[in-house]
Amino acid sequence: MKRIRATDTLDLSIPERIQLVEDIWDTIALAADSIELTQRR
Repeated sequence: MKRIRATDTLDLSIPERIQLVEDIWDTIALAADSIELTQRR
């Protein structure tokens, strides 16, 4: 897997950045059962 820096994403178009965020969110959602949530104060 190629590593990218957050600043590398600025070279992407807006639709490409939106797609990237959606892809990242999808990987988080797949692991949702392993994420422990705590109560916010």
